Amino acid sequence: MPAAEPWYLPILNPLLSALVGAAVVYYFGIRQLIIQRRSAFRERQLAEFYAPLAGIRKQILAKSELRLKISEAANATWHDICESYGDRPMLDNEQRFAPFKKIIEYNNEHLKAELVPKYREMLTLFTDRYHLAAPDTRAFYQEFLEFIEIWNRWLADSLPAEVLEKLGHTEEKVKPFYEHLESKMQQLQDEIARG
Repeated sequence: MPAAEPWYLPILNPLLSALVGAAVVYYFGIRQLIIQRRSAFRERQLAEFYAPLAGIRKQILAKSELRLKISEAANATWHDICESYGDRPMLDNEQRFAPFKKIIEYNNEHLKAELVPKYREMLTLFTDRYHLAAPDTRAFYQEFLEFIEIWNRWLADSLPAEVLEKLGHTEEKVKPFYEHLESKMQQLQDEIARG
């Protein structure tokens, strides 16, 4: 004769099944919540940090390239004007050069009034939203701050040209940061698109 089933098994089986089911739902619910929070943080990083920084950088780049293009065209044009005189002296030199001088003055003023403030805007954004930067992005902070601080000192006439030259102050130093921004922005866009 088969052994009799204990009286508590009919109660325990559904209870055990309910507990296992609740544990599975809880596990997958928590997992989904973690995925959603991670995705929301990536979206914030992209929208509030990487995209604005990259956008400001693109604006600086476009204005700098236009400034360079105009300067090169002006230089070539001035060279052509000088060559057209040949060995003859240019009697109206100051008058002829005046519009070209205005290009140089405009470029210098543009650097002070627009480009360096855009760099400062980038630094402020980097500082204010540092918590959104990935650790590999944070590694660029000090060098970028130094790059801008040297510009600030130069424009305040508190840094001699010789010191500026010895410091090797060029945009080449921060280009790895710019490339990193673009790469990180693309990475985040790809991750968000994949879900």
